[in-house]
Amino acid sequence: MKNNKYIINTVVVVLLSMFLINCADDDNAEVFDESPAERTNAQKQELRTALQSSDTGWKAVYFTSPGELGGFTFFFNFLDDETVEMTSDFDDDFTVTKSKYDVVLGSTIKLSFTTKNDIHKLSDSANPPDSGLIGRGYLGDFEFLYYGIDEATGDLIFRTNRTQEEVRFTKATTNEVQNIIDSKAIALELTDSEKSVYQNVIVTIDGVTEVFDFSLNVNRRFIDISNDSDSYSFGIAYNEAGFTVSPALEIKGQEISEFTYNVEADKFIADLGSGNTAEIAFLDAPSNPTDDNLVVVQPDNAYGYIDDFLFEATSSSARFKALRNSVNEGLSPFDFSLSRVQFFFTIEGDETFNYIEYRFLNAVDGSIIQLYHFVTFENVDGKLILIDDGWSDASLAPFVEAIDSVLTNSEGLYIKQENFTVRFPNTVFTFTSAADPSFRMTTYAFQ
Repeated sequence: MKNNKYIINTVVVVLLSMFLINCADDDNAEVFDESPAERTNAQKQELRTALQSSDTGWKAVYFTSPGELGGFTFFFNFLDDETVEMTSDFDDDFTVTKSKYDVVLGSTIKLSFTTKNDIHKLSDSANPPDSGLIGRGYLGDFEFLYYGIDEATGDLIFRTNRTQEEVRFTKATTNEVQNIIDSKAIALELTDSEKSVYQNVIVTIDGVTEVFDFSLNVNRRFIDISNDSDSYSFGIAYNEAGFTVSPALEIKGQEISEFTYNVEADKFIADLGSGNTAEIAFLDAPSNPTDDNLVVVQPDNAYGYIDDFLFEATSSSARFKALRNSVNEGLSPFDFSLSRVQFFFTIEGDETFNYIEYRFLNAVDGSIIQLYHFVTFENVDGKLILIDDGWSDASLAPFVEAIDSVLTNSEGLYIKQENFTVRFPNTVFTFTSAADPSFRMTTYAFQ
């Protein structure tokens, strides 16, 4: 009897196992009803359909490398399975241009922009924002791995193929291209050095105010702020109302992610709630002046503005560039142009020999004329004051008056040793007019 029960139990177990195996086979048959190629093609078409689902196109704010670069705003309109229109705020060309795209298989389904358009400007290694990124460009990508749709917002979620930075495509507004154009006007309000090269950030939290020096790398769209106790760095992306911040700036527990431009106050303001604010405003003088004016006037020190390398430096202000152009207009009938402005200080006991050298280059034969404005100097209230002491050739002085009158203005110059370089490893010093804070000249130190 016991053996019979054992046999019956065994038969039941075997039948049950066969049933479960058959069920599993049925499930597998259902899961793998399509071949891998068919499933991949279905996923590709799913993305193509999603890309084409917005009648107004898509907007993407792309921060290529949040630790060192700001963000750029793109407009995409996917017309069919291979054609896309796009433009961006990368430069001042807002033409909506057609190009090709494809959806391919990488480590996952991937959106690839296959022919040249605005998105490729960020990945062009021959077009860096400054000397610090020579050979790397703006660190951008033109291939994006697809990670699905955010059910809450409808955003298409991507990650860059090389660096895995998240990029979201948000459904564009009907006037998105105009918004991008308007954002450039906002950028000018923040970068308008015709107002002043000096800006600061004033943060008020719980009734306590902190003031930070503000330094914007225009090409990188990257900001450094600092005071005696703290420093922060963050990238920005312009929009039609102001700019967003990434990574978000956190000061004393308050997160600052967006500034809005207030036209009446000519300030960028972040309303943090409960009376807490952060403001960016232009100043007439540095909020934390250095004593680098004392560093400059040391024996055998030279500081040279070299036109070939420093005219395009972001630290050379628009006002300085305009005056340099004015000097060149006066020199052009004689085939000369301004190639260098250099300060030189010789201090040996009681003897001093200091001058501003203006160097003119002849475009025809390469000859050089050197004009010297001899000066004495004083250091007063953190400023270097240069005092007229005669010319090597007074007849040539009118050619450089536009710049020289600023450098020798009785209100003096604010000097700053910068923490960046321009093309070469030489230390950079900037000379900013106390009388006209929109004038800033960039120089290399030759010490």
